[in-house]
Amino acid sequence: MQLSEKAAYIKGLIDGLELDPTDKQTKVFKLIAELLSDMADEVRELEQCYDDVCDQVDGISEDLSGVEDLLYDEDFTDDLTYSDSDGQDMAYEVTCPNCGRVTYINEDALNDGVIKCPECHEILEFDYNEDELDESEEEE
Repeated sequence: MQLSEKAAYIKGLIDGLELDPTDKQTKVFKLIAELLSDMADEVRELEQCYDDVCDQVDGISEDLSGVEDLLYDEDFTDDLTYSDSDGQDMAYEVTCPNCGRVTYINEDALNDGVIKCPECHEILEFDYNEDELDESEEEE
């Protein structure tokens, strides 16, 4: 039985008691039955709104999942960082010579000397001198 059906049933029971309409208790019972009916209607409306919001959230979640698939590659995101704990930018831009994809790696990945391109899976090796890196940063 739905809430509105239960509220109607209670109202019917109160009406079936054939209580004195001028009695204060009868008025209270009728007001309670009316309140229950109003509350059941409000709950039904809230359930409909809730269902609509859930459908919209599911749609957004599916859309976001597709965007995440396009933006992130599981093999690549473990090495990716854009700032350290002080908020300093630590990302290095790397362009794959095979497919041309631009990716960003952190200093640890750069120190490892090798990553796999998230696009074409080409192995990219880095051989750099820290002094050369510092000089190129100073020139900018």
